Amino acid sequence: MASAYRDGVPLPSVRRRAPRGRQALPPGLVQLRARRVGRAQHPERFAVVDLETTGLDPATDRVIEIAVVTVDGHGRLLGEWSALVDPGRDPGPTEVHGITAADLAGAADFATVAAQVAPLLAGTVVVAHNLAFDAAFLAAEQRRVGADLLAAADGGLCTLDLSRRMVRRPAGGWSLAALCAHVDVALVDPHRALVDARATAGLLAALLAGLPSGRPRLLGRRLTRSA
Repeated sequence: MASAYRDGVPLPSVRRRAPRGRQALPPGLVQLRARRVGRAQHPERFAVVDLETTGLDPATDRVIEIAVVTVDGHGRLLGEWSALVDPGRDPGPTEVHGITAADLAGAADFATVAAQVAPLLAGTVVVAHNLAFDAAFLAAEQRRVGADLLAAADGGLCTLDLSRRMVRRPAGGWSLAALCAHVDVALVDPHRALVDARATAGLLAALLAGLPSGRPRLLGRRLTRSA
């Protein structure tokens, strides 16, 4: 759902100015930003996450599908996983994500799914296209079940943010579909979690290839914790 609602050509060097409209990540998840110089970490694994949800508000809407695609520090595929999630309510805009109540019959609840997601995120840099959206939903869901998926991660990286720094504005804007077309990454049957996570992983690999030496130098900045 992230890509449903949110918003080759050589990739130029990283621009220094931050994109407009940056959203804070949930407490406990460190925002990482690509840098040329300075103390930095070189991630060994990225966990690329995509969610489908019943709507746009993490306070009232629920996750109905989650996918995690794990890649190495160069963006090469290590593994992938996805699951439908019982939201305890109707699935919301089926015309957008294609998931029906019948599809969700028998799906596990988030508490069960969280136990499977936790080891996939632990020790990784969590990546999503508009990470603030997906992270806010994960944070809301984990509060409901008493889990803590994001705290075990080594930070978060947003491909929307990174694309705005590295890519000349595509004709179609900054959507996942437009950026994938721009860097020649396949995106077929979008708006299902695993499809979008695979596409985001492909976009990440293209962006990493455009960084000096093809590996990210990522600096972390812990955002102010909300009360």
